[in-house]
Order: sequence, then C-alpha cells, then structure tokens
Amino acid sequence: MIRTVVCHKEGCCGNKFFIETIDNKIKATCRECGNEYLYDTGNDGYELLSTCESCKNDSFKLFRNINTNKTYAKCSECGNPPERIFVDPDGIQITYETKLIQEIKEQLHTIDQRLCNLNIKVEDIERGQSILEESLAYINKYILEDR
Repeated sequence: MIRTVVCHKEGCCGNKFFIETIDNKIKATCRECGNEYLYDTGNDGYELLSTCESCKNDSFKLFRNINTNKTYAKCSECGNPPERIFVDPDGIQITYETKLIQEIKEQLHTIDQRLCNLNIKVEDIERGQSILEESLAYINKYILEDR
C-alpha cells in the first residue's frame, strides 16, 4: 500500500518537501516548517538530485510503500520524478545507458560461468559413461567365457 508522506510536526500539515540523497536515503525537509526526515529509497544504484527532471522545480511530494518500506518522490508541480544520476561501484558518475551495459556485461559473465560449469559436468558424465561401457564390456566378456 502506498501512502503520501505528511510532516509529523504538531501544527504542520505540509506534504511538500525539499529533498536530497544521503547514503541511499532521501533526506526530506518540510517546505512549511523545516523539519527533516530520512526515508529509505532502496539500493537502486542512483542518487536523486533536488530538482525535477522536467520543470526544474525543487519541491516534491513523497510517497511511501508500506510493504517494501521504499520512498518515492514526485514533483509537486508536474508530477515527474526528480533528476537521477547513476553511480558505478567505484563511485564514478555514469549515464543510465552505461549502467545498463554494465549490468548486461555482468549477466553475460554469470551466464558464461554457468555454461562452463555445465560443460565440466557434461564431460564428467561422458567419462563416467565410458567407464560404465568398459565395465559392461568386461562383464560381458567374462560371462561369455564362462559359458
């Protein structure tokens, strides 16, 4: 269930916030009273900037998913999300396309490792099969010699 975040300060009913990202959390400052809150954004590999990607507005409405405990921001003027910058594991700012390419490379590497493991298992099975065939041939030879 998703709920709109409202300022908790007594006497304030503000639902518009100035935001910034700090350690994968949204630091939200109430536009009306200045109260500050920290909300979890999840670990999505990006940081939110404090301006809207469309209209460059700096105040946002926040929405909190009660089930996943994640918080989302939408511009209070146009409803678009804030600007995002993506950061790679080394802390370097990258584009979204570069981030996707890195994720695809990681997936391909994982698939390659799994294929190598499967090849090793198939080779082991083939070796086991040849040993079984040799054993059956010896058993068959001894059975025929005994008759």
